[in-house]
Order: sequence, then structure tokens, then C-alpha cells
Amino acid sequence: MLAEATPTAFRRRCAGALLSALAWLLPACAGPGAEQHLAPFYTHVSRAGGGVEHEALAGAVTARRDALDGPFTRWGLRPLFLHYPYRDERSQTQFLYPLGRVVRGGGEFKWWLLPIADYRREQTEEGRKWSFLSLPGLYFARFPDGRRTSAWFPVGGHVEELLTWDELDFALWPLWMRSARQGRVTNHVLFPVLAWTSAPDGGGWRVWPLAGRSWVDDRYDRRWALWPVLNYHRENLKADPQQQQTRWTIFPLYAQTTQASYKATTVLWPFFGYARDTKTGFWAWDGPWPLVRIQRAGEKDLLPVPVNPGKVERTRFWPFWSRYEGDGLVSSWYAWPIVNVRHESSMLAERDGLMILPFWQSFDRLDAAGGGLAYEKLWPLYQYEREVDAEGAEVRRYMFPQLLPLWRWPDLDAHYSWLYELYAAELGTDVSHERALFGLWRREVDAGEDRVYVSGLWSRRRYQSEGARVSEHSLLFGLVRWRSSSADGLSFLRPAFPGPGWPLERVRGEDHE
Repeated sequence: MLAEATPTAFRRRCAGALLSALAWLLPACAGPGAEQHLAPFYTHVSRAGGGVEHEALAGAVTARRDALDGPFTRWGLRPLFLHYPYRDERSQTQFLYPLGRVVRGGGEFKWWLLPIADYRREQTEEGRKWSFLSLPGLYFARFPDGRRTSAWFPVGGHVEELLTWDELDFALWPLWMRSARQGRVTNHVLFPVLAWTSAPDGGGWRVWPLAGRSWVDDRYDRRWALWPVLNYHRENLKADPQQQQTRWTIFPLYAQTTQASYKATTVLWPFFGYARDTKTGFWAWDGPWPLVRIQRAGEKDLLPVPVNPGKVERTRFWPFWSRYEGDGLVSSWYAWPIVNVRHESSMLAERDGLMILPFWQSFDRLDAAGGGLAYEKLWPLYQYEREVDAEGAEVRRYMFPQLLPLWRWPDLDAHYSWLYELYAAELGTDVSHERALFGLWRREVDAGEDRVYVSGLWSRRRYQSEGARVSEHSLLFGLVRWRSSSADGLSFLRPAFPGPGWPLERVRGEDHE
């Protein structure tokens, strides 16, 4: 009897010990309103400023709220897709970025995956309009008035309002095609061999490569023969005879263009060319192209602004040095395409930039409304940004390393930089976020709290409570936690497994050191 009772008693003692352990552990578990930091496997932490972030698989899975109880502002599985429920007044999903995107809002829906497919839907006052274009040459569309169009290139079809055409019909292209654009209707047979155009204000015909003509009353009259050898064009026909432009070509030997006091000559196109306007003083020289080009604007200083969009100056001794000035841009190249120095001026901003391929990129932009953006990248070591808004609030962003050699592209960084960045930070006037090595180390700082995390091993939380400085620590997945207060001294906190177990809601207190 004793032998039979002993195993039973042993099992009872084991069960009692297990229940006691569970009774101790259950209150020690981190609840749904507490943080867990188990990077790179899973992270659920409070973001500085009051938001919340979930991460898994080193950052591949991400979900973010800007407010504790607010909606998600970003979530996705990188680099496959990222979804922004509300961005620039529209919902946006980026997938296989930069090839794919879905945009919703403002009565529109757009979906495309370049170069495979493009779908667009728009709700107008007249009704719904949609179109679908995809490989291999499929196109379907429906218009608010009920019209439907479809096409399968090159077999046949009818489309409307596509690219620059008002209408386009074709069958067994290039055998036959009919296009309509701004009232001009053109029929093509064996494109591009035969074509004829009819319009209320002009017409045209073509027997390629023998001869052809196209004209629009009061606009232009263009003729050619033995394409592309002989060309004769008259432009701007509505103007006075002296302001009309005439251009003729014996390709590639000689070409000449005249208009009022302007005359341009090309010899052995495109290698040698010279143009001059005797009235304004404008002149330009190409030769031998593309190595040497010089262009002077003439009476630029008589204009009301220093750089007029119609007045361009350039000097090029390729590839050693070139300079362009016009359209609000001053750009100089040294040892093209290695070094570029540029200044851009517009009504919105002034911008200075420097590029030394492939290692250095930088610019400094000053906005007319106040604020601006400074950017620099030393590839592949680091990337830095400093952004200031119109009120003077500043945000600095760092990334080490930065393996993408492309120009500044924040969306591309959001999809791919987590794969290789050892350290990334966004340090603001009031809020700062720092992250390193797949999220194993993090820091979140705002006016109320300073939280630091080392995955599973240690975490520290600092804040002020009723004027007292408080520092809380968590060790070994939250199993050991304590608080140190300048008012109350040292005290131990209940375990919170898996830790650190800090509350998601942050303290809204005084600024801390």
C-alpha cells in the first residue's frame, strides 16, 4: 500500500508546485497595455510623442499608430508592400516598390504595376469612368455616358481619350489604323507607308519614304521628300511675314532656319551648327557636337529679371567642363558626369546642390514660406537630413550605412533601408526616435519620458512625477524590475514577462534631462 501511494503523493506535490509557479507567473505577465521588446522577433513599444509601433522579423513586419488609440498610419510587410491609410489626403499602398502602387481618395482609384498593368477609376459629375491597360496590349474603358471601348494590340480595337489621341481605331496593325486628335483625322495603311489626314483647318498625306505634306491653316505647312533627306517647313503662319519661320534641310549635309533677324545653319548634322539673332545679339555655336557648345543670350541684362526663361546661356567643352544658365537654373559640370554644382531659383524656394558621383550628394533648400531642407549622403557610409518648418521646428535624420546610391528617395528608404541600416535616427525639437541593428537597440524620447531598450536584456525608463525624478529599470525579459525615485528611494516592481513591461501610455510631464 505504501508503494502505491508514493507515486500519487509525488504527482500531487508536482502539481501543487506547478500551480504555485503559474500563480506567481500569471500576475507577472506583461498585459495588453504594456510593452514587449523581443527584437528581432517581435516588438510592441510606445513611440515618443504618444504613438505605438509593432515590429516583427527584424522590421519586415511593421505597423504604426501616431496616437495611442488612433488608427494605423502605416503597416505592411517590407519590402513587399507598405500601406498608408491616409497620406496626402489619400489612401496609398506601395507594393514591389517602386513598380507598384494603389491610390484611393478624392473620387479616384488608381492601381498600376509597371510595366505590366494600369487601372484607373474616377467618379465625375457625369458618372463613373474607368480604364484598364495591360500587357500584351490589352485596353478596356467605360465612360460616364455608357460608351465602352476595347482593344487588343496589334489585332484590333477602338480606344478613346488614350495618351494624346481623342480616338484610335486599328486592325491587324500596321495594316490599318485611324487616329483622331483635336479634329484632325488620319488614316494609315501599312504604317508608316501610306497616310492621309483631313481636318476643317488643314490636312496632310504621306507616301513614305517618297514624299509627304502636313498643314494647318495659320499655323504651319510642312513638306518633305526622300525622307529624311529633303525637308521644307514654314511655321507661325498667323504672324506677320517677317515673323514667320522657314526651315529647309538637305539631310545630313546642310540645314537652315530663318525667322525675322534670326538665322541658324547646320552642317553635317548634328556635328556643326551656328545660330545668330542680329537684333538681340543672341548667338550659338555647336562644333564638333557634342564636345563643344557655346550659347549667349544677347540682351539679357535689359530684361526685368536676371534670368529669363526665354534667355539661356551655356558653355560646354565636354567632358571637361560645362555651364548652363537659364530657366532659374545655374548648373556647372566638371569631368562630366562626375561633379555637378547647381543653384535653382523659383518662386517657391532657393536651392544649392553638389554631386560628386558616385560618393557624394548634397543640397540646401531655403523655402520662400520659411524653413527648408538640408541633405547630404556619403555613399555607402551615411545619410543625413535637417528639415526646418516655417515655425522653426527642426528634425534631423541619420542613417548609417546608406547602401542605396540613388538621389534622395524617402519612400525607397522606407521599404529597403531596414535590411542594412546599423543605426537610424529621427531627432526632433520635441520628439526623437532611434533604432539600431534590426531593432535590438531602441530609444524613444519626448518631453515626458526617455525610454531605452536592449532586446530582452535591459531597459530603462526616465520621467518626472510630482517634481521627483524617477528612473525605472528592467532586466532579463522583465523578470527583475525596480524603481529609483529622488523622493521615495528604491523599490522593486512586479515582474512583467516578456518585458520590459512599461505602460504604452507615456507620462506627460516636465522636460527631463
